[in-house]
Amino acid sequence: MKNLEFLYKYYPFVVRYRRSLAASLAGLGTFIALSLLVPNPGSQTKVLVTTGSLSAGTTLTASDFTEKLIPNGTSWSTLQSEPSELVGRVLARSLVPNQPIAHDDLVGSGLLTGLPESFVAVSLPVSVSTSHSLLNVGNLIDVYGTSNDGFKTGVLIASRARILAIPNQDHGSMFSGSTQTNSIIVGVESAAAINIAGNISNQGFTIALLR
Repeated sequence: MKNLEFLYKYYPFVVRYRRSLAASLAGLGTFIALSLLVPNPGSQTKVLVTTGSLSAGTTLTASDFTEKLIPNGTSWSTLQSEPSELVGRVLARSLVPNQPIAHDDLVGSGLLTGLPESFVAVSLPVSVSTSHSLLNVGNLIDVYGTSNDGFKTGVLIASRARILAIPNQDHGSMFSGSTQTNSIIVGVESAAAINIAGNISNQGFTIALLR
């Protein structure tokens, strides 16, 4: 009886607004269906990713990275998540836009990871004629200087040194517009490091890229 009273009471309203009610119900049905079809993103981890292309040797500022959530399954333990730990750090390798920043991407104690225990990291002044475009982190190089016997002949200072980092200033090329020597960080045997220290000059060293 109550059902009939409800029907008689609201029947004119339903007839009058039947199209609007039908559209609303259809929209509600679509929303429910999509909610069921869209998968749950699952657990996610906050990481810091680059906002643009960054070259090796860049000193990071707050504008160089932003926060992003990624699925736990695609994350790894060395990814950086705290902005305060990145500002002022120097990149050891070049990064592309939207790339997560990991501990291994930064100049630090991990520079010698994977190298023989006898290797040390040293700063190597290079000649201003060195082309920036030829240098990349990971390259193997031979290092040449000039003899101290008065004849200024070329001598091999260190063989098969590995470039570990290419520091620069203010996001610019370490070689552009400069008339002074600039330094790169290389990994060499301890004996070669002594050789480098004993042959440093204002002209910097000449380097040769190896395959």
